[in-house]
Amino acid sequence: MSDASIPAETTETTENTAPKALGRSKQFLLTVGSAFAIVFLQLGQGVLLARLLGPEGRGEYATALFYAQFLLYIGLFGGLEAVCHHATSLTKSPDAPSDASHPLRRASLRLSLVTGLITAIVVSVLSIAAMPTAKQHLIPLAILSAASIIGQHILLIMTAVDRGSNQFGAYNVRRIIAAAAYPVLLAIAACFVPMTVPLACWLFIAASIVSAAACVIGLPKPIRGPSQPPVKQMLIESGPYGVNMLATDLFERLDLLLVLWLATLVDQGFYAAMVPAVYPLIVIPNTLGMFLFNTAADRSLRVGEVNRILISSIAVQALFTTVFMLLIAWAVELVYGPDFIPAVQYAYWLAPASAIKGIVQGLDSYLKGRGRPLAPVWARVISAVVLLAATAYLFPIHGVVAIAMAALIGQVFCLVWLSAIIYADSRASQAS
Repeated sequence: MSDASIPAETTETTENTAPKALGRSKQFLLTVGSAFAIVFLQLGQGVLLARLLGPEGRGEYATALFYAQFLLYIGLFGGLEAVCHHATSLTKSPDAPSDASHPLRRASLRLSLVTGLITAIVVSVLSIAAMPTAKQHLIPLAILSAASIIGQHILLIMTAVDRGSNQFGAYNVRRIIAAAAYPVLLAIAACFVPMTVPLACWLFIAASIVSAAACVIGLPKPIRGPSQPPVKQMLIESGPYGVNMLATDLFERLDLLLVLWLATLVDQGFYAAMVPAVYPLIVIPNTLGMFLFNTAADRSLRVGEVNRILISSIAVQALFTTVFMLLIAWAVELVYGPDFIPAVQYAYWLAPASAIKGIVQGLDSYLKGRGRPLAPVWARVISAVVLLAATAYLFPIHGVVAIAMAALIGQVFCLVWLSAIIYADSRASQAS
């Protein structure tokens, strides 16, 4: 068939599709690379904290920051996804001016100040009212650490504008700056003074200020300039996403809450040290989820596409997890030091749990993009019940490591449930 016999609009579509597909592939690879860079910065941060504070000090630091990190995403009230949805409309207008995102960025800043302040207050109250008796001497540091939430919310919500509008270059740069701030500050401070838990908390707050500055600098009139949509409207729109995040984070951080209450400071230090060590296993499927969110805003995946995504994700995660588990004992002794060898037993269970968590988060992002943020809520709630039941059964036998075992069981249960939801969604879309 000659080119002359092909309709003009088909030719144009074919010519435009290839560069767009290539551009998306490049964005994905760059974002995966940036995500790995961020994860290794966080891993370096974890190593520094472990080396500088020791097992007990690491446990005290984890306790001081627990409620601030436990409520970090819950306290967003779904604002991140609401902003992301508004930002997707910016990409649908090719004639939009270069400053078209400024009103949304200002609105995002105002929203993050509201959510950050409310969450910091709740964290302070919880730190006073819900701290284990043996760890109550850390309440002042826990209240202090609540101040870091405002800066972190500014980063998370304002970068949602970059993510939703497909400006992944700016998105990656801002996140790398934020990820590098704390380990750099730790390293500099350690060169001049002995590291203590209070100093580590103060440096964490300073790093959150740097993270916020990376998002606000360059935005004209960030406070007084015109903003759209109003904060009240975004809070209303974010409601379903807030419910989703509540269920998600309660489930995903439930093991850490159990460790806070059931483990000694030393065991909590071992567990907390291994949490960032397994972060690299989340990166690829989690990053894929960001792109699935944007894709889902336009169309549903076909059953064949779901098959390919699940099979490839599970295969990649299985490979990386196997390599990780073969190397982790050697790596912990080399990097963290002999004092942290007992932490390896937690890594053996946290690694596969983290690998599955990455896939679950990717599937969750897709459902959010489909406008169905409430669909995974019951999956997370029942998975949390499964985790608690598994802990209750295994804890008398295996001690604190039972919590990591239960986390893996809960993640497997959640993966099966979410996969079933997405297959049902795809079949329903193909049938209609």
